[in-house]
Amino acid sequence: MKSSQSYTLTIKDLCAMSGGSICGGNVEIAIMDSENEIDRFTVSGKVGPDGEGYRRSYIGKPGLSAKVASGPGSITMTSVLD
Repeated sequence: MKSSQSYTLTIKDLCAMSGGSICGGNVEIAIMDSENEIDRFTVSGKVGPDGEGYRRSYIGKPGLSAKVASGPGSITMTSVLD
């Protein structure tokens, strides 16, 4: 059985409105093991809803998931096949 798994996190819709203009935003991402949060980090920047989004790798145990803990945006977490 594998002790670690590689993942790709894809973040979209990371932006905020300021004075009628779209600007960068901050989103807190929670890494979940079932119902338990095991890690949290912040991503800052400006990523629209179209295109591939911002991708970031993550290594952890098999079976993890990710969710937006606070801030704008959406996230998907996909297992990378070795």
